[in-house]
Amino acid sequence: MRDKLQKSKKILREEGLVAFLSSVSSYLSSRIIPLSSKNLRPSADASQFPIVWYLKPIYNILFRLKYGNGSDIMDDDWDTLILLDACRYDDFDSVCDISGDLSHRISHGVDSPTFIKKNFSGNRFEDTVYVTANPHAHMIEEDNFYKVDATPIEKWDSTMECVMPEEVTKAAIEAHNHNENKRIIVHYMQPHDPPIGPTGRKLLTENNISGMRSDVDDRYIGALIDGIISEEDARCAYRENLSIVLQEVRNLVERIDGKVVVSSDHGEMFGEKPYRFLPKLYEHYHNPKTIELCKVPWLEIKPESERRVIQSGEGDGAVDIGENALQEQLEALGYK
Repeated sequence: MRDKLQKSKKILREEGLVAFLSSVSSYLSSRIIPLSSKNLRPSADASQFPIVWYLKPIYNILFRLKYGNGSDIMDDDWDTLILLDACRYDDFDSVCDISGDLSHRISHGVDSPTFIKKNFSGNRFEDTVYVTANPHAHMIEEDNFYKVDATPIEKWDSTMECVMPEEVTKAAIEAHNHNENKRIIVHYMQPHDPPIGPTGRKLLTENNISGMRSDVDDRYIGALIDGIISEEDARCAYRENLSIVLQEVRNLVERIDGKVVVSSDHGEMFGEKPYRFLPKLYEHYHNPKTIELCKVPWLEIKPESERRVIQSGEGDGAVDIGENALQEQLEALGYK
């Protein structure tokens, strides 16, 4: 043990902190019997994870040292910010044909709860209206925003097992019409699963799986982990979701004014292995920071009209979500 400590000190002194943390991670992982990927379901409770997941803080530190802490979206310049849930930068780059200047940001979080906490908690944005289909809106504090419009969450489509993107577009247009002097955030749930395109629906039907998480094995992502559906097919269904929601984004952009930015709260994993000693990673919840999860698109769409004149004002930022709708959708997304 003393030799290992001396070696670690030497690495820290001569090669720096990143190399030191990597060596610590390697040593600790070598002391653990690895488990199969089936025992590492991203939708499992943290208490069920093998001890290797206690190394996650080290991987997160390594990520931050390389890519930074992440950007604060509220500090950026936009009139309308459109968030596509679980949207990877690489897929967005290949699928999106909306004109604009595309770059990327590093998101604060690997999932929606962390994104909301890091960007909004403890702050007051009295010049901003938040329109969202994401059930994690229940985490938004009452005085975070001028107003929170969670009505899309009540528009649950029981057949498709999600809130369809056109419902978010309707609410977003309404919010723009009634809040001409406010910044507006619009949070769509796609390309997050369940799949709503033809390839995705066919996969669900042919394999007798569901978008809902009545059981882990019944979920679309669980079927991917178990090899019931291939990573190629899963990625195809994901891109279909992205194409569908981007059409709604286009419809929205044509109906509103001001500077629009399209981005995401986090990305998605489809079986990549970003770190040594970890198995393939899927989905996003509970995962360590990775480039697939934290590198998100940042598409700036030049306004064809004048910028909106933004004004602050005291509003009603309370989030009113029906409990039944909230629990059903959190379960569908794999958080319950």
